[in-house]
Amino acid sequence: MGLAFDAGGVLWVTGGTLYERPGFIWRVERSGAVRQWCELPDATFMNGCTMHPNGRTLLACESTSGHILAIDLDQPGRWDVWLQGDRLRPLVPKWPGSNGIKVRQGWAWITVSGRRLLVRVPINPDGSAGAIEIAVARLSADDFAFGMSGSLYITTHPEHTLVRIDPSGVRTTLAGPEQGMVGSTACAFGIAPGDEQALYVTTDGGFLIPHESGIQDAKLVRMEIGESGWPLLQGV
Repeated sequence: MGLAFDAGGVLWVTGGTLYERPGFIWRVERSGAVRQWCELPDATFMNGCTMHPNGRTLLACESTSGHILAIDLDQPGRWDVWLQGDRLRPLVPKWPGSNGIKVRQGWAWITVSGRRLLVRVPINPDGSAGAIEIAVARLSADDFAFGMSGSLYITTHPEHTLVRIDPSGVRTTLAGPEQGMVGSTACAFGIAPGDEQALYVTTDGGFLIPHESGIQDAKLVRMEIGESGWPLLQGV
């Protein structure tokens, strides 16, 4: 469900059987070797994840409870609840609460799909989370990526679109079903030379929430955005 690289190139993965206990964190080495790192006994809907600025902790969304979990990347099996609150929990059973998470300039930004919110929390000097603030309301947000300008690029899953929110708050729909956004779930900027201004969007083709035209093939869609993405590790 969630993927994040650390500074050493190790891939950290969240997942499990949807709506069933437990959830898991896996470590994938650069060689491709896979190791179960952590079992989360009460987790039934593991989701997006990102690196904490300390570089030694993975922040992972558990969408049923809405909790943001802090996974210790130095010692297998160690974890804690980093953030919790009413604004992170879903309103409708089986809809995700906290879903996507990214860190930028000392703040953790979190989509709360089941409440149609994007919230943010400051990361305190000791690494703990501050108070939850509503950043954007009335937004069906799944995953997202930051551009260098501070603009947010957001996949809206049930609404089958890709939306940009400028730092001023202006919303623009960049793509819809006609551009392959049926079931848009996650997005990330390219990082290869010459690919930095491309945004890659994964879709499920409407498998969970069909579009009026019916279920389509899942896709990986590439779009030229006109700006580069914010680095996921440097200057978080």
